Amino acid sequence: MLDSSHGVTPLNTLSPNAIESIEILPGGGAVMYGNGTRGGVVNIITQRRFDKPYFNTGISYSDVISSTGDNYNADAKFGTKIGEGTHISIGAAYINRGGPRIGDRTTGAQANFALLHDFAPGHSLSFDIDYFTGKIKTTPNNSFMDNPAPSKADRLTAGNGELNNEQQRLDVSLGYVGQITQNSKLDIKAFYHLNKIDYVDSITILSSYRAGGVPFTNVGADQSGSIFDDQKAGLIAKYDLTHTNGRFLLGFESVYNRGKRVMNQAINGRGYVTNSSIFATMPNNSGNYTGTVIYDHSMNIPFVGSKWTNSLFALEKYDFTQKFSLTGGARYEAAIYDVDVKYGSNGGLYSETGPLFMKLGNTTLPSSVLISAGNGATGNLTMTKHNFALELTPNFKYSDTGNAYAKFEKGYFSPSPNSLLRRQSTTYLDTNLKQEDYYTFELGLKDFWADRVIFSASLFYTLTNNEFYTIGNAHSATGVEYGNFDRTSRVGLEVFLEQYLLDDSLRLSESFTYIDASINKGAAKGYKVPYVSNYKATFGVSYSFNRIFSIWNQNSFYGAQKDIIQYSSSVAQTQDTIPAYFLSDIGINAKFGDLSLSGGVRNVFDNFYYSYYNGDASDTIAGYGYLIGQGRSYFLEARYTF
Repeated sequence: MLDSSHGVTPLNTLSPNAIESIEILPGGGAVMYGNGTRGGVVNIITQRRFDKPYFNTGISYSDVISSTGDNYNADAKFGTKIGEGTHISIGAAYINRGGPRIGDRTTGAQANFALLHDFAPGHSLSFDIDYFTGKIKTTPNNSFMDNPAPSKADRLTAGNGELNNEQQRLDVSLGYVGQITQNSKLDIKAFYHLNKIDYVDSITILSSYRAGGVPFTNVGADQSGSIFDDQKAGLIAKYDLTHTNGRFLLGFESVYNRGKRVMNQAINGRGYVTNSSIFATMPNNSGNYTGTVIYDHSMNIPFVGSKWTNSLFALEKYDFTQKFSLTGGARYEAAIYDVDVKYGSNGGLYSETGPLFMKLGNTTLPSSVLISAGNGATGNLTMTKHNFALELTPNFKYSDTGNAYAKFEKGYFSPSPNSLLRRQSTTYLDTNLKQEDYYTFELGLKDFWADRVIFSASLFYTLTNNEFYTIGNAHSATGVEYGNFDRTSRVGLEVFLEQYLLDDSLRLSESFTYIDASINKGAAKGYKVPYVSNYKATFGVSYSFNRIFSIWNQNSFYGAQKDIIQYSSSVAQTQDTIPAYFLSDIGINAKFGDLSLSGGVRNVFDNFYYSYYNGDASDTIAGYGYLIGQGRSYFLEARYTF
């Protein structure tokens, strides 16, 4: 999503069974894919040709044993070929997903249709449409104000409040692939994307809140009527040429993204003060005040931001010999920004008893008003930002199965429109965010030994200038702070192995990744980059008894992370540690002709971990909270395919 306030890729709206294949392209991709591809690319592919009738349907059930949350899912897909060159597929899915906390429930339906027509040899047109609609009933993140030391016993505990949201996602694309010559082809795709979230009924209860120096308890923050609307339209064209000494790619992308956010928020609370001198200095109000104080503060913040990105890239893989090749490429991007935001605020502190008088200008307010304030602000900005990416990768094939490579990549992250302006009191100011760019140096080795062992390893170092950070969010009364870490670095090691034993009946896989992600310059020097695990390790095993039965086990170890850094006057103060954890899953599969069955247990040892953590105590409305990860659960699935 363009608006990074809630910038979560909506993978929860895509049925896993709509996915035909997943491509993982590790180690970069900034030239080919542009903004934000540090660390690699994951391509989720949902379309393929069906040359003969194909039908797949399944139903699954899972239940969280350790707390609550049962899931029911059903899906079906049909594909076939019509006539000589027309391929169609149609699918539908239903989800009914419960979370580990009391009151968490997501229901939704997805439908998709694909048409691919070969209108001439080597030339085809494709059309895809995918739609999801759902209702999300949940509660706010659990707050550290209510529970500063969460444990397993708190998995069931709902957040303080109630959230009822509705979500829609629509994706439409039209594509052309043409074989221009025997060795070259042209691939063009136009697309449209919509992701909209309506906050139908959204109330967060704050157990502790301060306003005007007065402490309040059980304050309601009502955000009902707020919306997030993200729309994107674009054109991607690629020319692919295979020549005598390698391969050449030339591409152009034009993507227009428009994000709209309307935040409605009303904060209401009651407090009691005894002999308070907070208001004693106000005009016509002498002495201290004792009594009930009512806080009523409403905000309306409509935000519209657009980003029109045009990119041109080229990539060449040149084979000097059968053993040595060099890949090099460049990408240029121009992003045009247009931002329009308004801020409306009205609120006050009121007493239930008088007599209290005050004046604002020439206006005498009712005796019950202690403080009243109404203000507004507008902000708009247009600008163009330029970025470029570079890649240079020499590769040496030292045997029929093994190769060693070195890689240099210069990539970038371009900011979201909502991070370009920040409200300060009644005005919006340019955040003056600097461009973020990074430089990665990598050495790697890949091999396949004795038709039994796959091995790969890499060492990398990434230096990032002006890495973006965000503190707070649009829900907080003081707004959001956007800034740059002057310089960060990531030094790491990745190792992966896979073994095929006992005539491929037994398969083992192991991986280990270590990353030291540190801030090297500026006020936060010496601190760690937030939300980066210092290591991750996996071990998996699967064994096929025969053509019918097989079992598997997957284990993942996640190292400790550091929380967001809290600032005061641009000086870093504290950084919590998010503890390491370990997850283990086990399952069994059975296949009887066209019918397949599977079942198993996830998080077998019922380990405790956080799926969300924010220790920023200054952000009490939408931050300073946590979500506990799902405990032990079991699953069952039946699927029929022909």
